[in-house]
Amino acid sequence: MSYSITTDSFAAGGARNTSTSYTNDGNVGGVGGIATASAPAETLKAGYVGQLTEVSTVQLAATPATVNEAATLQLAATATLDDATTVVLLGGDLNWSVVSGPITSINASGLATATNVYQDTAATVQGSYRGVSGTLGLTIVNVGTDDLGLYASDSLPDAWQVQYFGQNNPLAAPTADASGTGQNNLLKYTAGLIPTDRNSRLLTSVGGSGTHTITINPRLSDRTYTVQFSTTLSAGSWQTLSGATIQDNGQTRTVTDPDAVSTRKFYRVQVSYP
Repeated sequence: MSYSITTDSFAAGGARNTSTSYTNDGNVGGVGGIATASAPAETLKAGYVGQLTEVSTVQLAATPATVNEAATLQLAATATLDDATTVVLLGGDLNWSVVSGPITSINASGLATATNVYQDTAATVQGSYRGVSGTLGLTIVNVGTDDLGLYASDSLPDAWQVQYFGQNNPLAAPTADASGTGQNNLLKYTAGLIPTDRNSRLLTSVGGSGTHTITINPRLSDRTYTVQFSTTLSAGSWQTLSGATIQDNGQTRTVTDPDAVSTRKFYRVQVSYP
């Protein structure tokens, strides 16, 4: 492909012939010289009936050197021989292996498959050709936030669960209460608490004389707190408290009901994030 040479110049008489992507330096009096091709990049030293070479190095490549979690990436390789010539290798020419990182497999043709991750994670693969090995660093890109192993599709971010519980720990389930506070992990994540700390709890209370004040602690700036009330506790009777006075003091919020004396009321607090 993209190669031509003048037919009546068998060895080019020691001169150079070129085409779009091919260069041939001939010798005088016979077939020989150095030939290079740019696509794919190869170098050939010609002029011998037989030529013995050994592999010096193996270079692995992938374009790009990143792959999304649960996706595949084709690996490629080039061998440099001891006479400085290069050979482009097919995926099936090498023995592939995973050195480290979240690569589940590499098939015989050099197609690598990544597993799910909770954050961008480095991986290293290895390819061996004729006893010489090369390695390549890859990056597995985190695409989803709730798709990791046991934690997949459970409404909690994988990174949060791994931060506090490690990977695939049943105590990280949304309904679990690892610290025994009576508040489950879904509430603790939403409220910005530390799920493994027994002292990290969302506290609410109602008090006051002549008025009802609802105290919320901790109150975090990136969470939304909505106070609701009901007079009967029956389903569908909860309403958002309006007209309340709100005061913040550090991580403590105090909400004062402007109409608390006229009737008995029950209160609850909804927390949302983000």
